[in-house]
Amino acid sequence: MRNLSQGRTVHLLDVENLVGAPRPALGEVVTMMRLYRRRVPAGGMDQYVAAVNHGAMLPVGLALAGIQLLVRSGRDGADEALREVIRLDHLHIRFERVVIGSGDGAFTDLADWLRGRGVQVVVVSRPGALSRRLRRTAGQVISLEPPLDLAA
Repeated sequence: MRNLSQGRTVHLLDVENLVGAPRPALGEVVTMMRLYRRRVPAGGMDQYVAAVNHGAMLPVGLALAGIQLLVRSGRDGADEALREVIRLDHLHIRFERVVIGSGDGAFTDLADWLRGRGVQVVVVSRPGALSRRLRRTAGQVISLEPPLDLAA
């Protein structure tokens, strides 16, 4: 069954965390995703799952058309939705690599659990927003710091 995962990657995007705003505007999400795609290697068969609170659903849904969008209200609702995907969708069987697009320490235990099952775990985070625990647990960390041509 492990062969099902070979060469497959899933990207789990905590959009609010990656943008740095609880209700990001359409332009902020477009800019974040453009930067994400420039910084994070992806293959043609990669899957993307994004999660947001209900107040960000419209701009995020428009900006990330074609990407599976999970909506969960409440404090840490988006985090909870992504953590459920890790647990309930058997990502450790279906994917060789899981990219967690968040610096939130709430993903530390699940990242450790995935690594313990032989899954490569990559964390993508904004500079200064990455939990120390998550940084130590991740197999690789990619900074979502914009290059100079995008930062201006």
